[in-house]
Amino acid sequence: MQEEVGYPFTLYNPKSFSYGGGGIAGWGSLCGTLAVAAQFIALFHEDANPLISELMAWYSQAEFPMYQPEMELPQTVADSTLCHVSVSKFMSESGFAKSSDERKKRCAGVTADVVKFTVELLNAAADGSFEAKYGPAPIVDECISCHSGDVQGQEDCSSCHEDPH
Repeated sequence: MQEEVGYPFTLYNPKSFSYGGGGIAGWGSLCGTLAVAAQFIALFHEDANPLISELMAWYSQAEFPMYQPEMELPQTVADSTLCHVSVSKFMSESGFAKSSDERKKRCAGVTADVVKFTVELLNAAADGSFEAKYGPAPIVDECISCHSGDVQGQEDCSSCHEDPH
């Protein structure tokens, strides 16, 4: 964008987005690709929340990694936007360790997948064809029915929390 568009992208140091690695500075919280993509979407849209919500819902339901130029890796669905859930599920199902090249290539592929989907969202918004296809996890309505005043979120809580009932 710095080369193609120039200002205001010339104001950003691309290294300033490296905080996203490891789920925001290694904390395993929100997947850093989502944080950066959401910030990028917000640069273009005053009402960015519908696009960002679509990005978040898509991420939690997608089979990652889609982009795999170097090796065939197993795909997993995180059912969450959290880095530690997404990566831990991949490691558990694949048997690869956190420090493995396979895990690193998986996260690189996920990054490419998020960038591609973000560009698709931005293009759809620009040409007026954006329509939400993903939404909150189906279980959210069930959770909210009991916890309407004391819980916030749109993710499938059962990916981390066992059924409390």
